[in-house]
Amino acid sequence: SLIALIFLLRGVLRLSERRAAFVSSVTHELRTPLTTFRLYSEMLAEGMVTDEVKKQEYLRTMLSESERLNHLVENVLSYARIERGNARSNVETLAVDDLVERIRPVLQRRVDQEGAALSISLADDLGKVTSDVTAIEQILFNLIDNACKYGLSENGGSRISLRASRSKSGLTFEVSDEGQGIAPLERNRLFRAFHKSAQEAAHSKPGVGLGLALCRRLARALGGELRLAKEGGKGASFLLTLPSE
Repeated sequence: SLIALIFLLRGVLRLSERRAAFVSSVTHELRTPLTTFRLYSEMLAEGMVTDEVKKQEYLRTMLSESERLNHLVENVLSYARIERGNARSNVETLAVDDLVERIRPVLQRRVDQEGAALSISLADDLGKVTSDVTAIEQILFNLIDNACKYGLSENGGSRISLRASRSKSGLTFEVSDEGQGIAPLERNRLFRAFHKSAQEAAHSKPGVGLGLALCRRLARALGGELRLAKEGGKGASFLLTLPSE
């Protein structure tokens, strides 16, 4: 009983530490866009910005920050729903080509924000998918967003690729980049939720370390799997496999 109690207490402490790290990193993530909103909105409201080009630049920045906030909040809420076991599910039957075309503008806009190129390649005869299409779209966006944060060359001109194919194992989406790949130490915690501390969040790309954990949980909830492809060559590649009809 004493040993069981020790393990229970250790688990509670670890959970508490993870929650504290999550709250701290989320607070950091919220502070930057909120500060930008307040500063730019005050300047625009008080007529301090008279140049039309500058006004449009500030408005575009506010739009970009609002999208960033929405993405963060949606990821947190989705993960919370999965943790509680009451994730929403809206099953549709949709042609894979139509699914990709539906999300293409959102993916393109995210990649354009980084000055990169988006390549989408679809195999012939992909057929249809019967699943929670909204969840699939959320996974694909998170993977593209992750590639934008960590998989682009500092010199610019990088390309992010999305490929879809079908095999005996099911429908596969592959998202790959041309970055430096995933460090061995990072691979061990890649799909762990909230693995970023506030200090890491402050000195790295935006995010709280939730996107990939959410993607894997969503993929498994759909009866599929998300994994990091074997390292080899340049960049990183993630494979989302979904059940075939």
